[in-house]
Amino acid sequence: MPTRTPRIRESNGFTLVELLVVIAMIAVLIGLVLYATGVLRQTSKGMHCLSNERQMMLAWDGYATDNAGRYVAPDTNRHAWDWVSSIGNNMGPGNTEKIEALTEGRLYPYVGDVRLYRSPFDESDHVRTYSLSAFFTDGEGTSDWNGPPSWSIGTRSRIPKPSETISMVAEHDRRGHNINGWGINPYTPDWIDQLMTWDTGYFNFAFADGHVERYKWAGESYTDPDPIEVAFNDPGQLTNVYYPGPDWDWVSQRLFPGSAALYGDW
Repeated sequence: MPTRTPRIRESNGFTLVELLVVIAMIAVLIGLVLYATGVLRQTSKGMHCLSNERQMMLAWDGYATDNAGRYVAPDTNRHAWDWVSSIGNNMGPGNTEKIEALTEGRLYPYVGDVRLYRSPFDESDHVRTYSLSAFFTDGEGTSDWNGPPSWSIGTRSRIPKPSETISMVAEHDRRGHNINGWGINPYTPDWIDQLMTWDTGYFNFAFADGHVERYKWAGESYTDPDPIEVAFNDPGQLTNVYYPGPDWDWVSQRLFPGSAALYGDW
């Protein structure tokens, strides 16, 4: 009687281990895709934010061209030539600006679009994110924070190094709106006004020559509002991100570079 050869049963499916490996690989790929998508989305918003600042600087320069080289005032309720008019009926509940605060400001005819005043990162109910440097024209930087008095005239010729001089920032003032100009005391490591931190890891700046920069934080990231508040204002934290650290140094060196050498001490 012939011997039968046993038939080997072929398997057409995955083993449990193989299935788990495949699931793990898919999960990793999904994670990578989501991370890359998040990075791309943040970068896209960052470029949008810088584009807003760039267009605001073109308007800023256009105003100066039509006004004998004099820049619009960075304040919001001090002068007739303030870039934003945050006074009277232009203010709503909670000390927040209405659209009229923008449209009645001296810069609006050169901007022409209220959307440019607001960063794509800004999820608050404010109509404006950006602030001009308080060290130009008759801003607080000159009167309160020891900026160069010669800049109170606020013309192009008074800025020694425009490519190194910050003119606009994305700010997050917790008082309801970004009151008057933005600035810090350049001689004391103290954040008088806070920069916007929603573009996690970066600060967005425009400079007096019109170019813009997305500056990368020197230290670790802060995303929760409370740690941000502490990091900006509490030296006891000993953080190298905001107080005082390389970020403060970088910003303070770009408030009015070159002025002391030209004009002496003030």
